[in-house]
Amino acid sequence: MAVMRRDVNLGLLLLIVAALLMFSGFTVYYQSTFKNLSKTYQNELQQLDKVTKDLESKRNLLNDTSIQLQLKQQKEEDLSSKFTDVRSQKEQLESDKKKLEVELTSTKSTLASTSAELENRKVELAKTLQLVEDLNRQVVNLKSDVDRLKSDLDDRNKRIACLKSNGGTSETC
Repeated sequence: MAVMRRDVNLGLLLLIVAALLMFSGFTVYYQSTFKNLSKTYQNELQQLDKVTKDLESKRNLLNDTSIQLQLKQQKEEDLSSKFTDVRSQKEQLESDKKKLEVELTSTKSTLASTSAELENRKVELAKTLQLVEDLNRQVVNLKSDVDRLKSDLDDRNKRIACLKSNGGTSETC
């Protein structure tokens, strides 16, 4: 029994040593697998951080683009309203222009008729002035005739007075 005990102790020792070797092997295998898994985890974590940063930058870009799009839409709305205002002003100005052109045409025709009437009046005035000048000349001529006739009348009155005073003889008169 002592041999068996020895064999059993030896077997147990071998079993313990084998268990220890197996435990050491599993520990080494676990440690290398854990290191690989840890490295893979770190790599994946770094890639995830990189993707997260990339995603964050893309999100910021998207936000900037969204803000720019909103600004463009607002500018487009402003320009659209300004365009509508300008178009209505243009239509109003065109309407006013047409009215003014009609008024200008009317004024030009009135001016032409007034100018023609003015020319007629100038001709009439010139004729009237010529007539006045002729009449003034006639008046001057008639005044000179009247003066001459008065002078003749005075001479005859003197002669008549002389003849009356002489008794009708015309020698001294």
